[in-house]
Amino acid sequence: MPPTRVLFLGMQGQFTRIVLERLLTAGLEVCGLLLSGPVLRPLLPPPPCDTDPLSLPLLDTFIEPNALHLAWDAGIPVHESGPLRASALAELLRTLAPDVACVACFDRIIPARLLALPRHGFLNVHPSLLPHFRGPEPLFWQFRAGVNPVGVTVHWMDAGLDTGDIAGQRTVVLPDGISGGEADARCAAAGGDLLAQVLGQLADGSVERRPQPAGGSYQTSPTLDDFRLDSGWTARRAFNFMRGTAEWGIDYSVTVDGAEWRLSTALGWEPSASLASVEVSGGVARISFAGGVLVAYLSGREGALI
Repeated sequence: MPPTRVLFLGMQGQFTRIVLERLLTAGLEVCGLLLSGPVLRPLLPPPPCDTDPLSLPLLDTFIEPNALHLAWDAGIPVHESGPLRASALAELLRTLAPDVACVACFDRIIPARLLALPRHGFLNVHPSLLPHFRGPEPLFWQFRAGVNPVGVTVHWMDAGLDTGDIAGQRTVVLPDGISGGEADARCAAAGGDLLAQVLGQLADGSVERRPQPAGGSYQTSPTLDDFRLDSGWTARRAFNFMRGTAEWGIDYSVTVDGAEWRLSTALGWEPSASLASVEVSGGVARISFAGGVLVAYLSGREGALI
């Protein structure tokens, strides 16, 4: 069968980059990359630079490659999206003539007229086991709920938010203390491999398509109050939540015996320890939870609020 032409949609972050990288490594034909942006325009690679090393900007050596660089290196045309309802964008998709569009971390709702253009529709890589944890920040909410393993789902996109038929799922086991960035990278790698597998099944006609089970959940972007810990959790859950969401840069609070403590960084947990109250030494707090003791730095801004 002829190769499946893939239009890839995403943003300039690691989730998009890793999924695209997995597709290219698997030998998929990517006919274009569409990055979320305010103006529909081609994004062209820069002209070859002067070979004199003294003429190169020093900071250029520290720029982490993203999906844009991967596409340029592979000779894939790249465009910024502009308004998704613009007729010019629909015409661009018709010109690129993809068989299927694949999405990995795209921050805008794709209108039905675009979803209908590729003959196989749109496939999305979502970092949870749908129908659970629909919405824009699924890893945050899985850390908060103490879910492990987490997972990824490849599903067809429809008019809803993360509600389309499932093409495949995989679980991803996270080690204790993993950062949010590393968890995101692990889910992207698993999701990229799963998407490549689904695209292979799409080409040979063996892909499954099953409706999502009833129920599930949808969470919006977190608010400050969602960084509050519950002393009814296990200390392990609190530790992993703090480590997995630390990159948000927001303090965590927990109420113990009527006092509210504000924490900055989780240092560890003691599964078999217990305390009658909070112990503080040198800016480090040991706090009793339902299962074990959490060890964390107090926030330099507040400490304990009575």
